[in-house]
Amino acid sequence: MATDVADVFVFRSDYEVQYYNGAPMKELAEAATLIDWLSEKFKAQEMICWGITLRGENRVVGLCSFHNISTHQRAVAIGYDLARTYWRQGIATEAVGATLRFGFTQMNLHRIEASTCIDDLPSVRLVERLGFQREGIRREATLEDDGLFHGIGIFGLLRREYAH
Repeated sequence: MATDVADVFVFRSDYEVQYYNGAPMKELAEAATLIDWLSEKFKAQEMICWGITLRGENRVVGLCSFHNISTHQRAVAIGYDLARTYWRQGIATEAVGATLRFGFTQMNLHRIEASTCIDDLPSVRLVERLGFQREGIRREATLEDDGLFHGIGIFGLLRREYAH
């Protein structure tokens, strides 16, 4: 939504939040472009992206999405980010948990996959706490702003493993 541009820019311009999502945004227009792109992907049924908001507030503090949607395989990949101000408060756990619940109960998914920089320990702990199993590491798969290549952890959660 166009009114969310400034809010999205806050967390998408932060290097710490963008650790695996790509380069941090430098201009407000990039947030508007992202929102338009997400809307087009939703219309094309290629992606579903939800804004994470705080209870009682009408502002976006993060995003949670399903992408790489395979209706035949009943599988998706999940992505998420959250403004640094709200880290370690249970907000990402609640938002990702709600997204998992939607995927398994409303979309009848069989598998949800998460990929995260293996050095991003809070993100690794988040997916493991939600029941994802570590399936492997793509070694030195992403070049980050620190000039180093980092591994990407691949985590999977199957419907039968999902604990509501």
